[in-house]
Amino acid sequence: MALLSSDGLQSRPARANNPIMSDDFVQSLGPAALKLEQRGSAGELAPIVLLNTLLNIITLSIYRFWGKTRIRQYLWRHSHFMGEPFEYTGTGGELFKGFLAVFFLVLLPLGVISNLASAYLDPDGFAFTAFSAVSYIVIFLLIGMALYRARRYRLSRTSWRGIRGSMAGSSLQYAIRYVVFWALTYLSLGWAYPWMRISLFRRIMSETNFGDRAFRVTAAAGPLYRKFAACWFGSFLTVAAGLAVLMVLEPSVYHDFFEGFGRGFARSSDIQATPAILLLSAGVLFAVLWFFSLLLWLPWYKAQEFRHLASGTSFMTMTFKMDATVLNLAGLVCINGLIVLLTLGFGQPFAQLRTFRYVCNQLTIIGELNVDWVQQTSAAQPTMGEGLADAFDLGAV
Repeated sequence: MALLSSDGLQSRPARANNPIMSDDFVQSLGPAALKLEQRGSAGELAPIVLLNTLLNIITLSIYRFWGKTRIRQYLWRHSHFMGEPFEYTGTGGELFKGFLAVFFLVLLPLGVISNLASAYLDPDGFAFTAFSAVSYIVIFLLIGMALYRARRYRLSRTSWRGIRGSMAGSSLQYAIRYVVFWALTYLSLGWAYPWMRISLFRRIMSETNFGDRAFRVTAAAGPLYRKFAACWFGSFLTVAAGLAVLMVLEPSVYHDFFEGFGRGFARSSDIQATPAILLLSAGVLFAVLWFFSLLLWLPWYKAQEFRHLASGTSFMTMTFKMDATVLNLAGLVCINGLIVLLTLGFGQPFAQLRTFRYVCNQLTIIGELNVDWVQQTSAAQPTMGEGLADAFDLGAV
């Protein structure tokens, strides 16, 4: 079997004076693991972050487009695959033009229409209710488009050994699926979520290219549903068991807790606290507690989801394995959240660096890659940055 040399080209393993290294032995070794590394450090990143913060203050945040570009350039060039760094070729000017286009063509017209509707439509009328519903659909549609277009821009500005990425698809089609799936997830009390994740992931990855080669996704939703069911019912039983224990050990506290919530619910709704209303409010409270319990189970499910999506993805002869666990994933999210919170958002680049390192450390790439197999993409590059994503504050990197 051909192995990879340090420059990424195929070479035969040396067998001189080594009778053990026979062809049969080399074939039994299996595919080689390709190395993905993040070599950046917080110490090197700190001066860039401090200068960006100062210039953002001086320019009333206008410099953030160029500051974001400098952060990306640092993170990209310190990310190595097979010993070779990635390169980010985007510019702050492209991001700024994208923001201006979205502001004047999307955000400003939507703001004007919203103000006119508030001024001329009856807040309690059907027309205003219909307008509000359409507005929410439009916002979710724009978020879906923003996610797709931001990914397309970043891939088009990402290169490795001179070969860049691209996406060949429609952001509008992706956004329509995004809206429909979230609606189904809401109506099904979350049960459409694994289907949504698999479908959207398959859609976006099948349209992702490196050079002239596309990624392939064979992951199915079935295995994820077993994990999701354990998460859904586990969170439900957690709340039920907790309330049952409280009712047995402290029945007065249990009664006062629900009755107090019910009477507060009735007062806030300006209705009488009848037994039916108290029962309804108890159901609402249980649903709220169940939702927060579900969030506690979510890191376990997401770790299983990341592993499943990675194992179902391939690129040419390469396959992927993600060693995500509930502990390392929860640790990443919690510590990153604390970094952003305690620094009032200014430490976000350090959280991004930790995320890059986490992916590089936990992702295993198995197979072989000869760069001669991949040719440069002929896809056209976007001329502006991800203005929609910036407007909705999507995607920290």
